[in-house]
Amino acid sequence: MLLRAICLCLSLIFLVACGEKKAQDAQKPLIVITSPDSPPFEFKDTARGGDQVIGFDMDVAHKLGEYLGRPVKIVEADFSSLIPSLHSGRADMAIAYLSATDERRKSIDFSEPYYATALALLVPEGSPINSEKDLEGKRLGAQLGSANETLAHQWAKEFPGLSVVSLNKVGDLVQELKSGRLEAVVAEDIVVKKVVAANPGLKVVNLKVTGDPLSIAFPKGSPLVAPTNEALKKMKGDIQEFTSKWLLD
Repeated sequence: MLLRAICLCLSLIFLVACGEKKAQDAQKPLIVITSPDSPPFEFKDTARGGDQVIGFDMDVAHKLGEYLGRPVKIVEADFSSLIPSLHSGRADMAIAYLSATDERRKSIDFSEPYYATALALLVPEGSPINSEKDLEGKRLGAQLGSANETLAHQWAKEFPGLSVVSLNKVGDLVQELKSGRLEAVVAEDIVVKKVVAANPGLKVVNLKVTGDPLSIAFPKGSPLVAPTNEALKKMKGDIQEFTSKWLLD
């Protein structure tokens, strides 16, 4: 009887400890790292969000936190630092206009896609560039570490004289374009349209090239991948709402 009582006590202690751990995990912030320079996906607008990072992806992040039962903490970094930050354990996940390329999959894990993209070129008004085939001999900008940078280097092999300039921030690429040090920038069509709306003298060149779908990135072997995929299935209506809010206005 004494042995049974001891075992029962130990079992109760174990169950209480497990319950406490689950409660602690539920209160532990979900660290989401992003690069806030791709409006309308992630950016800062003091009129709308103060110093907070806002946008389509940030709404996805906070809604995901609700489905996972975790508060969300947003951490900022340059785009090229996102994957190294996952490697180092600085963040639980990265939501920042990321696509699941084969090269990236070698070192990090990804969720199922949550949004499909299209690409465009940002060029000055009056530019003779009407498609990627007109980039021969031109200077093309792309965000450092992005899938668009990879595409730009592929084009450089196809079109003689095309040189690629990679910078951390889309805003820096826009300034280089406006100063004449670049002749075009490749980015997602929605991002390009937002830039043109805020910068007279620039225009959009729509491409027939489709960008890779967007996914959420995780450290290799993260236990959050499966529950995130389940949450994304339930979030389809929410994502449609975020699309109308940020991408169709």
